[in-house]
Amino acid sequence: MNMRQCVVAAAFAVASACSSAAPVAYEGVLSPSVPVTGQVGGFSWFLDMGAGVDYWQFPGVAGQTVSFTVDRLNGNLDPGLSFYSGTTSADTSQFSASGNWGGLTFIGSLDDERPPSMTPGLGGDPSGSFVLASSGNYTVVVGGGNSTDAGSYPYRLTLALAAPIPEPPVWAMVALGLAGLRCWRRRRG
Repeated sequence: MNMRQCVVAAAFAVASACSSAAPVAYEGVLSPSVPVTGQVGGFSWFLDMGAGVDYWQFPGVAGQTVSFTVDRLNGNLDPGLSFYSGTTSADTSQFSASGNWGGLTFIGSLDDERPPSMTPGLGGDPSGSFVLASSGNYTVVVGGGNSTDAGSYPYRLTLALAAPIPEPPVWAMVALGLAGLRCWRRRRG
């Protein structure tokens, strides 16, 4: 075998090993105010390495405000979070930390919103809120951003839910409008 054949064979072997992704396997279902833990690769979220991130799901109601807090449990991890509408069984190689993929609709991401919960490392820990546009299932992905290295590190994720803000009934808005018209007519005439 000549040198060129060796390089091509090595490149093919590396590409085959890297492309051996599996379907998304959810770690579990998030419950409000019940922290969960997991372990992710140091650069997995930042480099869109779907096999190195953790996938969580939960059901949501339209108008509900959901808040996420991720705490690093090792100072070497710089965690990041992505939030999607829907659930998936797509191949992890399709993962995108900042866009739609595998039938999921990207809602937003969180990274460095607050100081680290333990030994300061690179960047801060994710924390933030989103208002759900529709009722259904949602996916949360946690992985490593700008960590110190590509090692595997633990984190804690907490979900908080606030009740949806009720919309005023249509009949109440119509009555208010008619009362306003009546007042306006009295003032004019």
